[in-house]
Amino acid sequence: MPNCREDATQHGIQLRRTLPRSATIIEAFHHAPDSDNVSELVLRAANDLADHHAQQWQAEDVSRAPGASAEAVAESKRLIDALNARRVALVERIDEWASPLVSRCEEASLHTETLGSVIDRLAIAWVRKENLVNNDGDRDRARLALRQLAELADAYDDLVRDVGAGQRRLPLWRPLKTYRTTS
Repeated sequence: MPNCREDATQHGIQLRRTLPRSATIIEAFHHAPDSDNVSELVLRAANDLADHHAQQWQAEDVSRAPGASAEAVAESKRLIDALNARRVALVERIDEWASPLVSRCEEASLHTETLGSVIDRLAIAWVRKENLVNNDGDRDRARLALRQLAELADAYDDLVRDVGAGQRRLPLWRPLKTYRTTS
C-alpha cells in the first residue's frame, strides 16, 4: 500500500470534490437533487433517508398514542420495520458508492461509522429538528435539536477532510440485522 501521506493531497482534493459537504446533504433532505453531478446517488439516498425517517417519526407517534388500538400499533410496527429495511439498503448503497473513493490508509485512525451511517444520522437529526421546530412548540428542545444537527454537520465535514488527508479511514461494514417484510 502506498504511503498515505504522499497520496493524501491529491486524494483529498478529489475526495472533497466528490463527496458532498454537509450543507449540500442537508439541502438534499429538503429537495431531491436534479443535477447529474458525481454525488447525485448519495444526495438522492440522503433525500430518501430523510423521507423514511419522517415517516418513521409519524409511525412511532401513532404506535405510542394513548388509546391506540392493538391493530394500529401492530400496523405502525410493521411500517417501521419496512422503513428500517429500506433505510439499511440506502445506507449500504451510500457505503458501496463511497467505498472506492475513500482511502484505505491502514496507518490512519479508524472512524467508528461508515459514511452512510453518518449521513443516516444527519437525516435523523434533521427530521428531529424539523419536527421540534415546526410542531413541538418547545423552544429549548428545538434549539437543542438545531445545535445537534449543526454539530453533526461539522463533524461530517471534519470527517471528509480527515479521510481526504489520510488521517482517518472508514470501516467496511455490512449490516447484520435483517428485516423481514411482506411488501
